Amino acid sequence: MNNLVDPINPPPDTEVEAIPIPTPPNTSAEITFQGNNYDLMSVVGVTTGGIALLTLGTCGLGTYCLPFLPILLGVIGLVVAKDSIDPDRTKRFSWISIGAGGILFALIIMFVALYIGIIFFAVAAEGGSF
Repeated sequence: MNNLVDPINPPPDTEVEAIPIPTPPNTSAEITFQGNNYDLMSVVGVTTGGIALLTLGTCGLGTYCLPFLPILLGVIGLVVAKDSIDPDRTKRFSWISIGAGGILFALIIMFVALYIGIIFFAVAAEGGSF
């Protein structure tokens, strides 16, 4: 005999264990991007291509904007996190973006200060005045 039970139309005297269907945590948000690793790889490719065009189009001067870009985008991500599909992940990535941009900006400030310090001590060692 066949002991299989049709899960869609079970007989009235048997119980079928239901498999829960996962739902997104926030169903009111509209999904703007959905894909797998290959889709994400193409988004990263477009982003790096845009950055390359920015630096090429501005003769390298666009690279000075790069420390501010992750900070700005991280702040925007924090503001709109409540409307995302996974708000916790969006907030986490936004804070990582702000932290990375802040570290890069702090390193640039430290190198500029080091450069000014080296120039100051070089002029002072020569006995010159400012």
